[in-house]
Amino acid sequence: MPDSPAPHRFPSTRWTLLQRARDGSETEAREALEILCRSYWQPLYSVARHRRLNQHDAQDAVQGFFECVLRREIFSSADESAGKLRQFLLRSFDNYCTQQWARANRQKRGGGVEHVELADYMDTNKAEQRFQRSDASTITIEVLYNREWATAVLERGLEALRADYVSRGWQERYELLVGTLLQQNDEENLRQLAARSGMKPGSLRVTLHRLRQHYRDKIERELATTLDTDDPALIREEMADLFKAFR
Repeated sequence: MPDSPAPHRFPSTRWTLLQRARDGSETEAREALEILCRSYWQPLYSVARHRRLNQHDAQDAVQGFFECVLRREIFSSADESAGKLRQFLLRSFDNYCTQQWARANRQKRGGGVEHVELADYMDTNKAEQRFQRSDASTITIEVLYNREWATAVLERGLEALRADYVSRGWQERYELLVGTLLQQNDEENLRQLAARSGMKPGSLRVTLHRLRQHYRDKIERELATTLDTDDPALIREEMADLFKAFR
């Protein structure tokens, strides 16, 4: 009789990704860290700038924070009783900036310290432009952080949607219709779009419905990756938080 499959080492929860970063093998930890970096470096950069760090120091602070995660020096005693992982990351980074970053910066990190390469995730020019547009002086750090997180999720979903359409040879269709995902469209706008696309209005509505559903699917896939779970209830809860971030 064949052996039954081994149970997953980390039961799916909001904290599964952190569990892999903290308790998994070296490969699992690096994979988890990659997702954390991709998902949270932009929001954390904005938090650092909100704390009045200059651009270079804000980038350096995020770099140092993720290096501590890689060395498993952060979250050693964290569990789900602390609430949502996303908010716990914010508190941990805020604590890191207050207590550890200045000391680490003085010591000129690098000697004997494993380095985290964030070049694939950090577009500092774009990050700074977004921070400047965020009107950070009038909102709290938590509001800023949640909005940046939500915006980053939507952008990654849109990038995945575009890549999918390009791979199918539908780039022209994507470029023509993508604006409908980001704005309200009245009947006149739809008639004009139908004329430009050569579609009948009814066919255009069906196509737009499919495009929006496809986009939602990409967003849900991004949330599932960040949560490290396919649990529909957790993904729905995260989607609700995403839309709350813009209220």
